This record gives sequence, structure tokens and C-alpha cells, in this order.
Amino acid sequence: MRATTGASRAVARSPAGAGCRRTQRQSISTAPAGRARIGSIRAPHWTGGGVAFGPTPRSYTVKVNRKARRRAFRAALGVHARRGSVWMIDASKFGTPSTQDAAEALEDVEAKGNVLVLVGDDESGCALSFRNIGRVLVLPARQAGVADVVGAAHLVLSDAALEQLAGTEQDGEGR
Repeated sequence: MRATTGASRAVARSPAGAGCRRTQRQSISTAPAGRARIGSIRAPHWTGGGVAFGPTPRSYTVKVNRKARRRAFRAALGVHARRGSVWMIDASKFGTPSTQDAAEALEDVEAKGNVLVLVGDDESGCALSFRNIGRVLVLPARQAGVADVVGAAHLVLSDAALEQLAGTEQDGEGR
């Protein structure tokens, strides 16, 4: 999933720069002319002026409480389990990295769409095997987030990844 960057910026009044043209106030007083006072030629209602209340760079991140985040992660895993889109894979077969073997394993899984492969900490051979396949995201089980699980059509887990996921849920319940 692609996050919103929040990098858009409009030229406001201050970055628009000072006007090099003389304003009416500087040339003559407003009283005899019967005209309004002028602040700056870079005011938003002037041509060439800055933008009033334009977009500025900001962060779109929202803090989510730890228990709510864990509950959402568990719910996302439960949706995959009810849908039948969770698959187990034997990571010991990938001692040496082989993308061809990984592609054959995914054909056995019959996974169509985005696939999230979760591996254990010490299963780098399995991670290297799957990382070069299109529409496949490989993550260590401890780094998987709710957005990763929700955005995947299929979930492929190794035994170590399943143990780590179960361990993080049990460890975090008491806090």
C-alpha cells in the first residue's frame, strides 16, 4: 500500500518575496486619493501574490494504541484464516536461494494476486528465494504490519514465522 507523502507546498505570502514595485501608500498618501490602504503587493488578493491557506508539507501518520494495533493484526490474520488464504511453507527446502523453487512452491499454493511471505529471523535463504518474484512481498515475521497483511491476497508462512507471530501475541497481552 502506498502512503500519502504530504510533500505538496504552495507559495505563501512570505516566500513570494517582497514586491519591488512601489505601492500606492509609498508614493502618495491615501487621504487625498480616497483609496484604501495597501499592505503589500504580495497579498493573496493581488496578482502575483502568495496563496492564502495553501497546502504545506505535513505528516499523515496517526498514532494507534498498541493493544488496538495488536487486535487489528489478529483480526486481519483471522480474515485470512476464514478465507482459506493462509499457506504454510517448509523453509528448510530453501537452504540455498533458488527463485525457481520458490516460484514452483507458489504454483503449488495456487496464489493469485499479492502474496505476503513471512519468514523467521534466521531464514534468509527462503527470503532471498521469494524476493525476486513479482507481486510477492517478503518480510520478517516481526516486521509485518496490519497494512501488509490486509493488502495481501494470500499469506505464506514458515514454521518459524508462525511461532514468532504466536509469541508476540502472547508476550504483548500482559502489558
